[in-house]
Amino acid sequence: SLNVPHMRRSLVASSARLARYTTKADATRLEAARSASLADRSALAAELSGRWIVATGDPQQTESAGDSFGFALRVDEVNLGVLRAALFPAPPKQRRDEGHLRTALIFGASCHPGLPLSLAAKPLVKAARAELAQRGAERVMGLAPLTGLCGWVVEEQAWERLSSLGEFGDEAAGAVEAVARGVPRPGHSVLGQGTFSAAQKAFEALATAYARRDDPESECLAYLEAGADLAAVHWLHDTSQEAVRDRAGVSASLEFGAYSPAAEATADELYMPSSGIYTPPGGEAS
Repeated sequence: SLNVPHMRRSLVASSARLARYTTKADATRLEAARSASLADRSALAAELSGRWIVATGDPQQTESAGDSFGFALRVDEVNLGVLRAALFPAPPKQRRDEGHLRTALIFGASCHPGLPLSLAAKPLVKAARAELAQRGAERVMGLAPLTGLCGWVVEEQAWERLSSLGEFGDEAAGAVEAVARGVPRPGHSVLGQGTFSAAQKAFEALATAYARRDDPESECLAYLEAGADLAAVHWLHDTSQEAVRDRAGVSASLEFGAYSPAAEATADELYMPSSGIYTPPGGEAS
C-alpha cells in the first residue's frame, strides 16, 4: 500500500523552497500576507494567478504505488505550492471484469502561507488530473489528513452534540472526549484500544462534519473546492503518535469524478489503516 506519511514528509524539502521568490517586491508582499486578512490573501493569489504556471516533475517509479509525480505552482520558476500524485498499476483482467479501474491518488497539497490553500491548490489539482488522465488513470482520488481534528473536538466540546449525528450514548461521548484530549476515561488507567473502539463511530461522524468545515487552509476543503466529493473518513489511517494526538489518525478520501460508471467501488479498498489495530504506548485494551 502507499506509504502516505512517508511521502508527505518528502514534501518538507520542497516546502523549504517556498520562501524564495523572483523579486524582492513579491517576497515582501508574500511575507506581509502571512498575517493579512483572507480577502487580501485571496486578492494576492488572484493577481499572481496571471503569472503562475504549474510544472510537472518527471515520474518516478515506486515499488508499491506505480508512478509517483510532483507538481509545482510557480511564478518565474520559483515554487509557490506543491502537490503529489501516485498512479497505481492497471488492475489485472479479472479485477477489471469485476469493475476495478486504474486509480490515481492526489495528496500532499501545500502552499506559501501568504496564499489560501483553497485557491493555490486549484491549478495544481487541475494539472494533476489532466496529467494522470493522459497517463491512463480512469479514477482519481484524493487523500487529506484531517489536521487539527482533536483540537477542534475539544474546543467545540463536540461530544456534547453527538445525539444530533446519530445514535451515540454516554459511553461513546466519554470515549470521544478521552481520545480528543489524549487522556484515559474516568475509571480507566490508560487510553487504550477499548477507548478507541468505543469512540470510533462517533468520532467518524464528527470527522465527516469537520472535513466539510469552511477553512481555506484545509487540504480537504481545497480538494472539495477543486471539484472532489467526500468519499469517506478513515479511522486511525495514520497510526504515528503525532497523528493520533492531532487527529486520532483520521484521514479523508475524496473522489474527483469517475471516468466510467464502474468507479462506484468502495473507497475503503485503497485506504485501510497503515498498521492494524492501534496500541497506545504501554497500553492494553481499555
